[in-house]
Amino acid sequence: MKMGNPKLGLIGIIHEETKADFWGAMSKAAEIGYQGIEGVEPYLLQGDAASNVKRFHSLGLQAVTVSASRESLREELDRLVASAATVEASHVTVWWGTCESKDQLLRDAELYNRAGARLAAEGVKLCYHNHAHEFRTSFNGVNAMDILVEYTDPKAVFFEMDIAWITMGGADPVQVLHKMAGRVPAIHVKDVTTAEAPDQWTAVGTGIVRIAPSILKAREIGVNWMVVEQDRLRNLSPIETITASYLNLKEAGLLGD
Repeated sequence: MKMGNPKLGLIGIIHEETKADFWGAMSKAAEIGYQGIEGVEPYLLQGDAASNVKRFHSLGLQAVTVSASRESLREELDRLVASAATVEASHVTVWWGTCESKDQLLRDAELYNRAGARLAAEGVKLCYHNHAHEFRTSFNGVNAMDILVEYTDPKAVFFEMDIAWITMGGADPVQVLHKMAGRVPAIHVKDVTTAEAPDQWTAVGTGIVRIAPSILKAREIGVNWMVVEQDRLRNLSPIETITASYLNLKEAGLLGD
């Protein structure tokens, strides 16, 4: 069964433009063709949040997720629940977790299960976002990513998988997404010129990450959002970068109908 194409989101890249003129930057991203933005809740929650969210939606944009950490899940869960409701975000995402020991991963899994159950009751999905170390760190032959997947509740904990970091972790994003079907509501789509050295970021479609097969697999497993990111600029300006990544995805036929 063919699923619908994921909606196109954006995180980062236009940091300075957003700080200088939030609404101008958001209008530009929407004009290019982006449908959702991650990391905008600090702006939307300033002043009249309801009015800001309405204006944001009027641009054709959605707040994809609210940013979280392990600490904020433990200490500020009520705030995260309220923020997600106010900006109408469908996810709360933990952007980083360490892999110091299996015991630490199991403690984190318990935290995610508790927080995820509370968020699920509010109709929000808690997501964990990977980097390379979850694939490069193993305990008794099982990598940290697989441990987190195994010990978290599939009804309460989900994963926002980054296909470039999977690649740099030595794994194949297509295989990883296939294995994690049902647990991945969103992916980060980004590219690198080489998986061997850090910070070799480049516009989507100009590097070595398996972009097209990954997005086709994401479509197949029902991923809702594919979010463009580039951790560091290469030769293009921020606006050129988000335009190039959008156009490369469009040219490759990866934006759907």
